[in-house]
Formats: sequence, C-alpha cells, structure tokens
Amino acid sequence: MNHNPSDMQGDGSEDITDQSSESSIVDSILDGKRKTVFENKQLVDSNTIVDHNRIYGRDKQLAAEARAFRDTLDGERPPDLLLYGPSGTGKTLTVKAVAEKVKERATQNKIDFDFIAVNFKTMESHSLDRAVWKLGNQTAKKAGVSWDIPRKGVSTDAKYVRLYEIVDRHFDALVFILDEIDTLTGRASDDEPAYSRLLYSLSRVMAEQHVDTLVSTVVITNHPKFRENLDSHTDSSYNPTGIHFSDYDANELIEILNRRRDAFKDGALDDGVIELVAAYGAKNEGDARRAIDLLRDAGELANRNGETVVTERHVHAANDSVVKNRVLEIVGGMSLQKKLSLYAAAVVADVNNGAAPSPAIYTLYQEICQRTDRDVYTQETVNSHINKAGTYGVLESERTSGGFKSGVHLMFTFTEPVDAVIETLEEDDTFDEIELSTARSIARQSIRST
Repeated sequence: MNHNPSDMQGDGSEDITDQSSESSIVDSILDGKRKTVFENKQLVDSNTIVDHNRIYGRDKQLAAEARAFRDTLDGERPPDLLLYGPSGTGKTLTVKAVAEKVKERATQNKIDFDFIAVNFKTMESHSLDRAVWKLGNQTAKKAGVSWDIPRKGVSTDAKYVRLYEIVDRHFDALVFILDEIDTLTGRASDDEPAYSRLLYSLSRVMAEQHVDTLVSTVVITNHPKFRENLDSHTDSSYNPTGIHFSDYDANELIEILNRRRDAFKDGALDDGVIELVAAYGAKNEGDARRAIDLLRDAGELANRNGETVVTERHVHAANDSVVKNRVLEIVGGMSLQKKLSLYAAAVVADVNNGAAPSPAIYTLYQEICQRTDRDVYTQETVNSHINKAGTYGVLESERTSGGFKSGVHLMFTFTEPVDAVIETLEEDDTFDEIELSTARSIARQSIRST
C-alpha cells in the first residue's frame, strides 16, 4: 500500500494552532495594559535600602551607628561594630541606611568613602579563600576597576594583596559590612574558623599591610557567641562596639508596615491586612523581613488573580505558600534517612504540644523503618540527622534531663509549623507506605513509656 507522506506526518495544523495559542497568551500578557496593586513595589522588597526616616523602633541603634560612622567625616577611622540579634530585626537595614547617608555627606566633603556589604551565608563555599575573592570582587566593582583574579589557581595571599591594593588606591575610608559571618566556618580540619582569620587580617590591614585607607568592619550575626571561637590573636586585635537588636512586637511591625504602605496604590490595601501581616510576623519571632516579604507576596497574589484590592484572604494564602515553599526548600535535598528522622520528630512534636524528646523520636523512627523495610540507624545518628535540620532553621534543640526515664536526652522544638513539615515530607513517595494516624498512635505510646 502506498502512503501519502502528508497522511503519515499530518498537516501540522495542530502545531500551528498550539503555537498561535501560546503566542497569543504571551502577547496578551506582555502587550496588554498591566493591572497592579503596586505603586512602588521596591518599598516592599526587603533587600531595598530605604531612607532612615522609614525605619521604625531603631532610633537607639541608628544613633549608635551614626556616631561611629561620624568619625569618617572627621578623617578618623570609625570603630568596628558588632550588630547582633535575631533575624529580621533591622541589623542590615539600619547600617546600610546610615552608610548611604554618610556616603552622601562624605561626597559633599570630597572624601572618597564607601562600604562593601557581603552576606557569607549565600556563598556556595564557606572557605576563607572564597570569602576573600568575593570581598575583592565587590570592592573592585565599587572602585570601578577590574578584579582580574580567578576564583581558583591563585593563592589566598595573592587575593589579599590585590584586595588591599585596590582599597589603598581608590578609597579614603572603607567599611566592610560582613553579614552572617558565623557561617564562614572554613574546613573542619582548620585550627580556627575562617571568620577568625578574616577578621584578624581586616583588623590589622592598616598596620601590617601599610594601607593608608581608613578600614573598619561591621559584623552582623544572629549568634554573638561566635566570638568564643576566635583565635587569641584575633580576639586581642578585634574589639568591636556591640549594638543589640531585639525582636519586634506586633505593634512595632504594624508601624513598620504602615511606613511602606505607599508601596501600594490608594485603596489597594483592605482594612485589617497590615494588622494580619504583622500578626504573622510576630509569630515568626518578630521578623520584620518576613513580614515585609509576606505583604509583597499577598500583593503579587492579588495581581495574579486580576484583583485590585489586597485582602486578608490573600495574606492567608500567601503565608501558607511561603511556609510550604520554605520547608520544601529545606527538606527537598535531604537523604531518605534524614527525612525519616525528621518525620519522626515532627510527628512526636505534633502530638506532644510542639516538644519532641529524642527517646520518643527514636522509638517511632525504629517502628517506621521496620514497617517500611528500611535500615535502622543508631540513635546518635538519628539525633545528628535531626540536628542538621536545625542548621536550616526548621527546629531547635536543647539537652535536658527532666521528666524522662531515659535520663539526659535532647528535646527538639520546631520553629516552622509542624503540620507544614509533615505535609511536605509526605510528598515524597516513600511516605505513601506510612499511615499518619498509625504514626501518631505510636508516638503517643512512646511518649508515655519514656
């Protein structure tokens, strides 16, 4: 039988129709008049450096930072600063706002001042070498010169030399803002953390590298105890002025959000939206950054729905999505054994008012592994797996000896909603074999018997 090639291949009309449909959808979005609830969306971007007048509840901290930076305008080296406190309490926001204001005044006084801000948590490698490379790259950009040093193949010392050469040639005064420096741990085999060696070099640069530029540092951390791990030489040369940032309460968050209300068009925020976002923020340990992000996400959700007013419904939906995505990002890359360990901890916490003692967790973990034909690891390994989740902010742990027959043990408490952790873990096919109601029943029994 002879076949017409067109009969076998089709006339392509379906493909053309599909392409035309896809094109019309894209064109309608790109060419159509955009409907948005936002007037100035940047104001609800937590990474935006806002004017200090928009910052609320941080007058004391702003004043301390301004007094320190004031020395720059007098031709003196400003003191090193240590900003510490929980996440989202304004540490980075305030110091960048003050630094921008000082930069304006310095320019008026013909002083070449600038600041280099680096967040070490976002680096793919937490080594000293990578940190110096990143500082050099950022400094070169601010100076408007080429950073002609490759990431690999050049020693850390050579990177330091080029960094300080740029600093000395292009700035009268320079502040390094080192955010989340405690994550710059380096290699486990090192005698001291990478951040200790970096701080030593930066604190001694003017004396030992013969740099005329006035160099100082602002260290930002959630954990001021990182200083306990400083080398003795670093500890003696690095003497910062400490500035503490406490949690925001719900009323302070309301005021913070109200100062960014003009990010939205008139009438685009329904009554109660600001207060609801602030309430969620207060539950997240007074984290203003999360509250601002949530307000923006609620607005984006309204935009996607083609609505012109942001309501409490958008806030609730945006919060659910944010929590789930945050947990998914954390647990997505975990190994199966880590997921099983975290799942057991979450179920125990779910039936025990948020607290999960390690003996009860291990009992449930063993049952789950046996029922699903998985290898059973030691309790020490399971505890280690759960503690690892703590480094991503899912939970916290403390050693306790009260109330349990097993003596000294770990008590885990979740910082993310337990139900969100359980639901996210259950998206893994492995958990199809586990009945949540059964797991909860075993968890209750294990708590009673420990």
